Amino acid sequence: MLKQVLIFAHKWLGIVLALLFLMWFVSGLVLYYVPFPSLTTSERLNGLPPLLLPAGCCLTAQEAGKRAGLTFTEARLGMHLGQPAWRVLAPNAAKTSRGADAEAAKSGMRWQVLDAATGEVRPMLSVVQAEALAQAFSGQDVLQSAVVEADQWSTAQSLNAHRPLLHLQMAGPDGLELYVSPSSGEVLRETRRRERFWNWLGAIPHWFYFSQLRDGTDTRKNLVVWSSSLGVVAVLSGLFLGVWQLFLNPSRWIPYRSFWPRWHHIAGLVAGVVTFTWILSGLLSVNPWHIFSSRAAPASERASWLGAPSAAKLNPETAMRAALAAWPAMQPREIDLLRVGGQTWYRIRGTAAQVLVRADGDTAPGNVATVLPDALFESTLVALRKDAGVPQLLKMQSYDELYYSREYADDSNKKFNRPLPVWRALWPDGLAVYADPASGRILMRQDDSNRWQRVLYNGLHSFDFAFFMQRPWLRGTVIVLLSLLGIALCMTSCVMAWRVMVSLRRSGPR
Repeated sequence: MLKQVLIFAHKWLGIVLALLFLMWFVSGLVLYYVPFPSLTTSERLNGLPPLLLPAGCCLTAQEAGKRAGLTFTEARLGMHLGQPAWRVLAPNAAKTSRGADAEAAKSGMRWQVLDAATGEVRPMLSVVQAEALAQAFSGQDVLQSAVVEADQWSTAQSLNAHRPLLHLQMAGPDGLELYVSPSSGEVLRETRRRERFWNWLGAIPHWFYFSQLRDGTDTRKNLVVWSSSLGVVAVLSGLFLGVWQLFLNPSRWIPYRSFWPRWHHIAGLVAGVVTFTWILSGLLSVNPWHIFSSRAAPASERASWLGAPSAAKLNPETAMRAALAAWPAMQPREIDLLRVGGQTWYRIRGTAAQVLVRADGDTAPGNVATVLPDALFESTLVALRKDAGVPQLLKMQSYDELYYSREYADDSNKKFNRPLPVWRALWPDGLAVYADPASGRILMRQDDSNRWQRVLYNGLHSFDFAFFMQRPWLRGTVIVLLSLLGIALCMTSCVMAWRVMVSLRRSGPR
């Protein structure tokens, strides 16, 4: 009876899912080599104009916000239409229309521009001004532009506080397209023809990343959960039947004589386990039924991390002069305002380096550095979870099993290549927090459920285990070979499914 149920489930789930499995294997292989388009940190900074701050030009961010009547949660200073300006993330009466990050969307936050000299709120960019910005950023002429709320390449929730966007098609040979925020006056995204082509064969089908499904609802997540769950059943039933068949006839391990059933059995035995682990880990990628806890810090920890409010006293141009004195070749492009443990710092970011300058003090030598002081991080991390005991603190110069990089260890712009050094705080209850002394931010928060997620999702789906991370050539080879085996298995499944459907059609009512 059990065998008949398994045969029925495997047969009909295989018929329904064969093409979907084939798509997952092929698109996953493409995705391994061509990631989803993004604008990296270095690309963004290189596209910005040099930051020019004449003496006495600029208010502090708090002074500018006070004059504009705005409170803000983030601020950075850069050039805007040829003049210094503060870009601030501040409450906005008109909430964005898209989904769920959206601390920005939920609270109605929006990026706005304040004149750095007067604090006056600058109007949104006109189409002509946005086109000029895109031309200066890329060095290419604009072919055409259109206002979009969100499209296939701009649905990321991180863009919610910038919408609507201006989508511009540029005149270069590589089919460059840019997305500009009229509210903040910045280029936010770029895509190129080659990326778009391969993403339609890779990331988009593999992740169900169609813009119609990424509308802030659970449609995409539910589709992943149901299709992957049925896929897990299909593969498990096939594995059970495949192994069972090996022992039915001691004189003939592979009982099938026909070409396609025979090779489907063999391919299933060879690639069935990795197919199961990949489908299962793909299911876990969307955290179904909330089995893993969030890696984001709760509000209480974020408030503790920031500490008591402290206003910047140091003028931005004085801070930049101090940074240039410490690193003359840094080529400044932007200044971020950071707050950690009740201290306020400027992060002066250039194309060649970044320098941190204490903003609520003076420019004494100890207040100019490339990373925030160790003492500040130690005290802030100890106070982060006062009720959980005293954490073990370590300033890590290399990665560990939870905080790690993939094969591009020298490129900090890649999504999974995280900066070093970082501070790690490990509490008695097993919770670990990783914080970056260069940006003053908590990068990751891991509890016991996240450790399982790291193995069952990141590990099984991307082979992000230490053995493979130390041998990127081997990791790539294994992923490609296993993908090809999976494709072969799915091709046999598609042929057999087609034959079943043809036979049903022929035997149907006439």
